[in-house]
Amino acid sequence: MAPPLIYANLLKNTVFGGYGSLRSAHFLASIPMKKRGVEGNLPPDYFDNKVVVVYFSAGWCGSCKFLTPKLKKFYEAIKKSADSNLEIVWVSKDKEADHQLEYYEKNLPDWPYIPFGDENIVKLAEKYKAVVIPVLKLIDSNGEVVHDRVRADVEKGIKEDPTKTFSEWKTLLKH
Repeated sequence: MAPPLIYANLLKNTVFGGYGSLRSAHFLASIPMKKRGVEGNLPPDYFDNKVVVVYFSAGWCGSCKFLTPKLKKFYEAIKKSADSNLEIVWVSKDKEADHQLEYYEKNLPDWPYIPFGDENIVKLAEKYKAVVIPVLKLIDSNGEVVHDRVRADVEKGIKEDPTKTFSEWKTLLKH
């Protein structure tokens, strides 16, 4: 006899933790991602306990070329702090795989990214309404948008105090 549907849905959205405990998987755990310096795809627990910003951009996008250096500067300032658990997931809207990889290698830090052609690029773009890029969203472990004024925060943060902005994001994620 099959388990009731409610249990099947519960199991579908969880993974087994250590010692037989059950914990929720991060929303991004099932999406294959690459990262410079990491062989193969990232492990399913990679995003656990991280502050995640999803960044939709492309090498051909003029506004993205203007924003990316600011986001990179913000990210690098946060990464210098001792309690940094910031991850920026890059979702490319480039039209060719070579263009995606070239932009990544020349312009981006070692942010996780979804490989060109993966169906999750379209799904995430629809979910987060990333029609016109660049788009930045702070998301929780369930994939829900916690804050969508990330771009304004980044631009303000690099002029003032990025660590203060990051602390505010962490507070938003606790609610």
